[in-house]
Amino acid sequence: MSDAFDPRPPQELRAFYDRFSARFRSPSVHLCGYRLRWLAFRSEELDWGIERAVLDLAWGDESVTRQAEFVARAREEVPAGCSLTFVEVGLRKSQRCANAAPLAPPRVVLTISMWRSGHPCGLLGRIDLDAEGRPTGSAQAPSPLVRMGG
Repeated sequence: MSDAFDPRPPQELRAFYDRFSARFRSPSVHLCGYRLRWLAFRSEELDWGIERAVLDLAWGDESVTRQAEFVARAREEVPAGCSLTFVEVGLRKSQRCANAAPLAPPRVVLTISMWRSGHPCGLLGRIDLDAEGRPTGSAQAPSPLVRMGG
């Protein structure tokens, strides 16, 4: 394994992002009141098309209140050296701004961040929602997400 920094997310992660985010872009989805959620999967299983979470917690479940606690807890669920894929999904308020125009009212977006253990770059995507929490159909391709400390 090379120690060189690879600024690209793994190709398998992008394939999983596309499958995962499609569920939230469906017109029948209603996300008003959706709570922050953390999920962890065995990376190898995801590459085989098996989406079975090792750990799936919503904000406030149990005593996990920080992402670092969630990652540590997920690592306890698998043998040492097992690669994990982590997902954080939650609603965020996003400010719109124009060049010199005043700020528009905030809008709500669903953000999805994904990364794999042992890889410094993951993905960050968002899905725009209307006032009722339904996807607007506007979704940009995810951006690379550099994670300090891998």
